[in-house]
Amino acid sequence: MNQISETAVLNALRTIIDPDLHKDIVTLGFIHDLKIDGGDVSFRIVLTTPACPVKEQMEQLAYEAVGVIEGVANVKVTMDAEVPKGRGIAGNMALPNVKNIIAVSSGKGGVGKSTVAVNLAVALALDGAKVGIMDADVYGPNVPLMLGVEQKQPEIRMNQIVPIEAHGVKMISMAVLAPPDKPMILRGPMLHGIVRQFLTDVNWGELDYLIVDMPPGTGDVQLSLAQLVPVQGAVLVTTPQIVSLADVRRALKMFETVAIPV
Repeated sequence: MNQISETAVLNALRTIIDPDLHKDIVTLGFIHDLKIDGGDVSFRIVLTTPACPVKEQMEQLAYEAVGVIEGVANVKVTMDAEVPKGRGIAGNMALPNVKNIIAVSSGKGGVGKSTVAVNLAVALALDGAKVGIMDADVYGPNVPLMLGVEQKQPEIRMNQIVPIEAHGVKMISMAVLAPPDKPMILRGPMLHGIVRQFLTDVNWGELDYLIVDMPPGTGDVQLSLAQLVPVQGAVLVTTPQIVSLADVRRALKMFETVAIPV
C-alpha cells in the first residue's frame, strides 16, 4: 500500500470550488485538522457561516475526492463553521464577544420589520450560529411577544443584565424591563443611553450575530447605533405601497450616510 501524503489529500480537495467565493476550499483556508493514519484520513471543513446552502454538497464532494486516492480506506469529514468577525468602522466602540451586528430597519412602521428580525435570528440559531436579538424599537417593543417570553424578566448578575433566551436566541427589550402598559416617552439623549446600555450592560456572551430590531424611520436610535458600534450591515424591510417605498428610500440614504452597507 502506498503511503498517503498530505499533499495528495490537499490536491484532491483543491478540486472543490466554493460557488460564492469562486476559489477552492484549500486556498480559502477551509481545511483544518488534517490527519492521516495509515489508510484513514480525517479533516474538518470550516465554513464562514453555519447557514451555507451548499454544506451537504461540499461534504459529499470531499468524501468522493479523497476516497479515490490510492491507499485511502476510510474518510471522515467533519463540517464546521466559524463566523468571521466584521471589520467595523474606525472610532466605534467594539463589543469583543460579538462578531457581527446586523440592523433590521424600515422607513415605515407596520411593514413586518420585527417579524423579519425575529425570524432571521431564529433561522441563524437553527443553523448553528450563536445569536442575540436586541429590541431597539423602544416605542413599540414586540420582540418578546413574538418569542413567547413577554411574561419573563431578565436576571441581574455581576451588575450586568442576563438576556432572556428563547428558541436558541438571547434577547433583551424594553418590554421586559418596564411595565407592559407604560408608554415610552423618551427624548434623544435618553434613547442614546438605552442603546448604549443594551450594548454594554447586557451580558451577551459569545455571539456570531447580534440582530438589532430598529424602530421605523431615521431617528435617534439609528444614529446612536451607527455612532456607538461597528454595524456590519443593515436589512431594510418594506411593502410594495408607494408610501412605504418612499420612506424606505430615506432609510437607505441614511444608512449610506453613516457608511453602513445595506
